Amino acid sequence: MTAEERYSAVQKFRDARQPFPGTLGAIDCTYLKIIAPKEHEEAYVNHWGDHTLNVQAICDPDLKILNINARYPGARHDAYVWSNSAARRAMERNFTYGERNTWLIGDDGYALEPWLMTPLKNEIRGTPLFQYNEELCAARSVVERLFGVLKGEFRCLSQQRQLMYDPVMSGMIANACAVLHNMRIAHRLDNAVDAVEEQGRIHRVNEEPLLGEEENANQRRAVAQRIQQSLITRHYGRH
Repeated sequence: MTAEERYSAVQKFRDARQPFPGTLGAIDCTYLKIIAPKEHEEAYVNHWGDHTLNVQAICDPDLKILNINARYPGARHDAYVWSNSAARRAMERNFTYGERNTWLIGDDGYALEPWLMTPLKNEIRGTPLFQYNEELCAARSVVERLFGVLKGEFRCLSQQRQLMYDPVMSGMIANACAVLHNMRIAHRLDNAVDAVEEQGRIHRVNEEPLLGEEENANQRRAVAQRIQQSLITRHYGRH
């Protein structure tokens, strides 16, 4: 995304029906069922016992897909997919180059980072921390809505179906469906999306975490916590 596109994305989330300040996009993962692959079959078995890809998507409030990553097997956790994704590297790079107060929003399956805001746990109702949680979770729900729409538009991706292809081809199909979905949004075929809502390269299975992750994790989290607390103070008051 260009600087102008990133600014536009933040404005879109600010003006959304369920807004959250500074947000570029909402992130989550969903399972895509495939046939059992011939190689590394065990790596594709998710916690439900199905052979799947774990597909990561980032979207805006209009359900436009900003990024999709269909490379990883179902046994990989959402946080692992994110930690090894190009989208994360782009967010970290922009932060390093001085971009502040912009982030993605995810659920508590992700670690808090300066460029990724996540919910707090067990906060007291009526407090600024609770309000932060409520608004973040409400804004983040658009990505769950996206998955429902995408799987309703393209029934081959639905939970009741299974792609009869190897992981590489299955990932390409997921990417193609994402492109077609964005084309429908670009051409304002909203009636089709509303109707659906009324009814939901090669995989490196032994990929290692990014270099320096363990050494930098505590420092990143401390910075992220300061950013999170500053956000809560600015928009929801002191606690």
